[in-house]
Amino acid sequence: MFAISDLHLSFNKPVGLTNIDHEKDIEKPMDVFGWDHHYDRVRDAWLEVVAEGDTVLIPGDISWALRLEQARYDFDWINALPGRKILSPGNHCYYAQSKKKVRQTLPEQMEWIDADYTLAEGYIIAGTRGWNLPGEPGWDESSDRRIYDRQIGRLEMALSAAVKDHPEKERIVMLHYPPVTPKIPDSDFMRVMRDYQVKTCLYGHLHGRSHRDALVGEYGGLHLQLVSCDYLDFKPVPVHL
Repeated sequence: MFAISDLHLSFNKPVGLTNIDHEKDIEKPMDVFGWDHHYDRVRDAWLEVVAEGDTVLIPGDISWALRLEQARYDFDWINALPGRKILSPGNHCYYAQSKKKVRQTLPEQMEWIDADYTLAEGYIIAGTRGWNLPGEPGWDESSDRRIYDRQIGRLEMALSAAVKDHPEKERIVMLHYPPVTPKIPDSDFMRVMRDYQVKTCLYGHLHGRSHRDALVGEYGGLHLQLVSCDYLDFKPVPVHL
């Protein structure tokens, strides 16, 4: 089982895995962030490590698309790569206003989880977006608290259903936002994951210099794994099992 997040794709038409025209086929190039032709790097690394029978978890920021019709170009490109793909939302997934519609749009071999779960390779995979943490710079109690509390509830709903249905299976959580930071060493996301004995939490969202402060490894009773695309040098990595 592998993971990679924050692919930030933006194809503006159907494209193949190769021979992508950087000038004509890309709606929002990532060159400004130093991610020159990053889709080629993702493709080559993916083909190197992922086999058809593997699972790849992608926690958020898959596509820049504002509408599902355009996101489909990015989904189709990912679908052409080997493996079963399990996706969950990030803060830039503006097309994901309806879970039902996203699921109707996704190609086969791709799944969307949000406040629910699926099973993969004998594990429970539960997911939700997450949110900024109380006390972080930029936190606005009047606007952020409601979203934060809702995301906590969505994570608990997913894990509660999963554990009720499959109490014997180990649990992996996909978040987009980190559940802790150096400034906020604990959170309700961590509390819920501890309550449900989650084994590993995958998260993304952090880029560039913020990688240096990311909390990874054994922490707070579970394993934290940062899987942002650029943090991984654009190569899917094995999930800590």
